[in-house]
Amino acid sequence: MSLSTLMRDFFLFLNERVDYVVLRNSAGLPEQCHSRDVDIAIRRKDYRAIKKDLLSLLEKNNWKLITYLRSDRLITWVVASLDGVMQWDFFFDTSVFGIRLLDVEQLLAGARVQEGSVPVKISSASVEFLDKYLYDRAVGAAYPEKYAQVRSAVEKDEQVLSVVEKLMGVKSLEACDKSSSRKMLLHAFFRAPLRNFARFLRFEYWRIRNYLCSDCGFTVGFTGPDGSGKTTVIDLVIEGLGKVFEKAHTLNHFRPTLFGNISDVAHSAGLKKEVDDNYSDPHRGGKTGVLSSLARLCYYSVDYILGYWLAVKSKTRITWLVFFDRYFTDIICDSRRTRIYLPIKFLYAWSRVLIPSLDYNVLLTVDADTILARKKELTREEIEAINGKIDFLMAHRGVQQVSRKGQYVKVLNDRTPKEAANDILQLIFDAQHRKNSRRI
Repeated sequence: MSLSTLMRDFFLFLNERVDYVVLRNSAGLPEQCHSRDVDIAIRRKDYRAIKKDLLSLLEKNNWKLITYLRSDRLITWVVASLDGVMQWDFFFDTSVFGIRLLDVEQLLAGARVQEGSVPVKISSASVEFLDKYLYDRAVGAAYPEKYAQVRSAVEKDEQVLSVVEKLMGVKSLEACDKSSSRKMLLHAFFRAPLRNFARFLRFEYWRIRNYLCSDCGFTVGFTGPDGSGKTTVIDLVIEGLGKVFEKAHTLNHFRPTLFGNISDVAHSAGLKKEVDDNYSDPHRGGKTGVLSSLARLCYYSVDYILGYWLAVKSKTRITWLVFFDRYFTDIICDSRRTRIYLPIKFLYAWSRVLIPSLDYNVLLTVDADTILARKKELTREEIEAINGKIDFLMAHRGVQQVSRKGQYVKVLNDRTPKEAANDILQLIFDAQHRKNSRRI
């Protein structure tokens, strides 16, 4: 099913079941969506009543719920198929740090109907403005210039001025523009201090819980021998995630890189006179002994552990995606690259105990003849050794083993890169949907 067909079914479903409004960026709906997401105001009890049926609607049409974020004021669904990706944000109020600026009844008031193949309920011009304006002012941001026409249409509206005066203690938008966000929040807080304090505690609960326990976004790592087509496939996978994740993702190489390469650090500390920066030959270094290999392993492991909590988890908790072109699996499969010459069973056990695993570990490979026809960076023996270690990982952590230590899948890139990328996307979509279906 195409994205436009899904959106028509989505709004037909909402029209039949609940009271709602689209808060902004409604032009073209449902056939076209010019924004990466659709913001929908809905009563919390109504959302609870329809969420299971909405999930069934997705499943019936072979769409998947790939990320799911619950916070104090909204719930986010990102739905996907190979035909597209869309984000639905269900808002229960307009609030900042739990301090309520507009309740859901205010958001629903004055709804209009936008005609089309399927009617879509949209917010009144004053509510569309107030929702965005009050939130931006409360967090200290400027109201976006792209919505200047919306502001111009309502800046003298009595409802707008009444809400601004009651909530912020000023009588004009110009005065509100000049007020500090702290002053505004304090004024809004003391309109209902006990309730707002309880809401603030709820906000803090969800903020901490999402950081420590949530995996709303997800992580994907790619490992394989040089010439297996990783770079092209990674680019196609990211492209396949559409404009929802166009800017909401990061791509790392090998590790989080909180610290520099070990040779650069040694050079800066005066322990090494010269640094070999011929990165076009990643296997140029000589073989190291056990102690040197252990030292390198410990150094990089600290980066993986700290980097996961500081640079990876901080993003995936809020629906961002984090990709790695090579991860710790590369140390296991291609030890020459990092000059860590230790037994594969030891490295595997080390990773199981100490290294935070990614959600999806793609082991991308092709047979030695195909790789040698593409690149001459590795010998046949080296390619076959890496492929053998990939088979070792699959034997111990195959595609069916989904746990807190992540999922491994071997992908043969012996077809077009687009086909390989679609296989990876479908596997991720299916696994994410199974996980998120249990969380709703």
